[in-house]
Amino acid sequence: MIEFGLVTSIALIVSTTALFLAVYRLFVGPTIMDRVAALDSIGMTLVVIFAIYAFSQQSSFLIDIAILLALISFIGTLALAKYIDKGEVF
Repeated sequence: MIEFGLVTSIALIVSTTALFLAVYRLFVGPTIMDRVAALDSIGMTLVVIFAIYAFSQQSSFLIDIAILLALISFIGTLALAKYIDKGEVF
């Protein structure tokens, strides 16, 4: 049987690797849309990291933070995409 701590550690390592790859794309991305996609990916990866850590620590407070971060990341991505498309947010 696989140990619970081992599975969460592997999941955190894989998620952190994905986070670093997205940060690389954010800084190197050739177009602005690549950078927006990388920023959205960073936000969602952080949500996953918070959720995995909250699950391993059995903390409902960290789940609340993950949900709030997901909401802010989603709204920010929409606002940024609209700004790139039309030149204004509102």
